[in-house]
Amino acid sequence: MARDPKPTLEQLNILIGEWETSIPGLEAPGRTTFEWLENGGFLIQRSTVQRPEYPNAVSIIGATGSDGAFQQHYFDSRGVARIYDMTLKDNEWTLFRDGPDWPQRFVGRFSADGNTINARLERGTYPGGPLEHDFDMVYTRISAP
Repeated sequence: MARDPKPTLEQLNILIGEWETSIPGLEAPGRTTFEWLENGGFLIQRSTVQRPEYPNAVSIIGATGSDGAFQQHYFDSRGVARIYDMTLKDNEWTLFRDGPDWPQRFVGRFSADGNTINARLERGTYPGGPLEHDFDMVYTRISAP
């Protein structure tokens, strides 16, 4: 199916495909896929983890304006829903929220060939509070469209 994404969405093409996910030092293999919603208006992210204590998730990513900013609407198998501000530029993918419970930040850096993302996840203990390292995560592309 042909798609014609908005120009601000074009930069999300680097995410399209299927990725294997891992957390260094923890046996929690997973998969994440990114695909365009019909007609390219939004990017759909689906994530699964092969351990029952970790949630599976679906996210919808869309542009929030002409400045290249995005939002990710996240929903998981625990019934949790969150909204993250997102950027993707200069081979760096960031997600951030300063929610009513605690803040979170994800910073993923793409390898030169675009097939690996090394990510650092951080969280705080209260709204507006400082962020501390939570865990690292590695995405390895296993298929592209």
